[in-house]
Amino acid sequence: MSIRAGILGVLIEQDAYGLQIHGELEERTARVGRINVGQIYSTLDRLVTSGSVTPGDPTDDGLPRYRITQAGREEFDAWLDSLDPDAASAWNDTVFMVLLVASLPSQDTSGVLDRAEAVWRAAADRTGSALPDRARALLAGAALDWLAAARSEAPSLPRPLSDLRPRRGRRPGATPQGERHEAGERAL
Repeated sequence: MSIRAGILGVLIEQDAYGLQIHGELEERTARVGRINVGQIYSTLDRLVTSGSVTPGDPTDDGLPRYRITQAGREEFDAWLDSLDPDAASAWNDTVFMVLLVASLPSQDTSGVLDRAEAVWRAAADRTGSALPDRARALLAGAALDWLAAARSEAPSLPRPLSDLRPRRGRRPGATPQGERHEAGERAL
């Protein structure tokens, strides 16, 4: 799984701020609670340093937004061609990539699915990889079955980025400053 590429994919859709990117990645890739928000911010810093992302216009309340550059778009496109079935994370990488791309309206899901299927077909037919032949064949077969199911579901997955703003800096159940709870008003 590439958090770096995932951030770039979200930013292809629109400029976004760090916590928004975090939420979009978790929701779009079924990884809820598994992506550290600090990792998002440190990766954004590295993307800015490398020139793949630039600071964008801030939100109305001052949150820094980020914007993808042409170099970032090229990096994302290269990632789409990077599946390696012999990598220890091959299955997770495939799922992350397909779910992310299928959820992004601007992306060509069928192209990603075609490339992923070709990679896993080749892996099923190849001998001499890091995995024993039978284990690799089982994994490749499962990946191909999942990719076929993903292909049938893909048309229903694209959606724009959410405009919902998280309640920043407040504990769950806390009220915004200036509002009073009924119980608090009675005590006054």
